[in-house]
Amino acid sequence: MKNDTLGIKLIYSQYAKSVIRMIESNNGSEDDGFDILQESLIDIYNIALHKDFQLTTSFQSFLLLVAKRKWLNQLKKNKLLEVTKLTDQLLNDEDHSESQYNEHLLQNDKENTLMELLATLGESCKDIITRCMKEKRQEKIAESLGISYAYLRKKKSQCMSKLAQKCKNHPVFKRYQS
Repeated sequence: MKNDTLGIKLIYSQYAKSVIRMIESNNGSEDDGFDILQESLIDIYNIALHKDFQLTTSFQSFLLLVAKRKWLNQLKKNKLLEVTKLTDQLLNDEDHSESQYNEHLLQNDKENTLMELLATLGESCKDIITRCMKEKRQEKIAESLGISYAYLRKKKSQCMSKLAQKCKNHPVFKRYQS
């Protein structure tokens, strides 16, 4: 995707007022509205980069949903929980975009946590797992590390087992287990 200033201007001209109005009617300022709009557009851009994502509603509805979630999180963070219209106002009809957005947030949460847990492993494990994520030919990895292919496979298995155990015990993954 390239930087499309015309598209961005069009989005701002068509949707900024509704996002700002929503934020202002729920304990926010115009500046808060612009901040939330910008953060929401960045989130939507990142969501759209995933090839499985399909927008099943109007862009405006999805933008307002993302902005609503971001603003609710901001209010909770700031302990300003007097939300007047946000909880019932938007997207009361059946809409799959909210569940898609929540699934995307869940996936991001899991990926970030996985990378944090990977960083807690020893240097050898981190190196092996990271290299195996990037390079598919494990024979090349073993050669570059100066170890046999069989030892690399054994060590990778041990490291993945450690990482899996850390994930299993981590609250983020426990929270989403069904």
